[in-house]
Order: sequence, then structure tokens, then C-alpha cells
Amino acid sequence: MGMSALEQAPACHLSWTVTRVSDRLYAVAATSNGADYDFVGNYRSLTDAHRAGRMFAHQRIQSAHSPNRPLPSAA
Repeated sequence: MGMSALEQAPACHLSWTVTRVSDRLYAVAATSNGADYDFVGNYRSLTDAHRAGRMFAHQRIQSAHSPNRPLPSAA
């Protein structure tokens, strides 16, 4: 059984932002739709903050393409 040509996959816009909170503290937030952001965490270096953003985006991609993910509920 294949996917109908009329079915569309959800759009995905993976990105993250890093905001300097203080001299040695950076906050990371990420989004998968370009509008709603999830707080990822606070990090002590800019390098660690960007690494966390990339890891969050990578994990979102992996979970979106997982064969065991739950199907959307019917409305």
C-alpha cells in the first residue's frame, strides 16, 4: 500500500536561535515550523549553544522520519 499522490507531508523549518543572556551564558531556542519555539537550554559558550541547536534539529529530523512514530489522529 503506497501513499496517495494527494497526501502531503508536513512542512518542516528546522532552525534555532542563540541569545546572549550574560557574559558567559547563552540561551538556545529551536523551531520546527518557523513560528513556535521550544526552549532547548542555557549554555556557557557560544560553541556549545550552537552544538545544542544542531543536535536538537537533528533529533527532530530523526523522530519525524522514524517508522515507529505515531500517526496523526483523525480530526
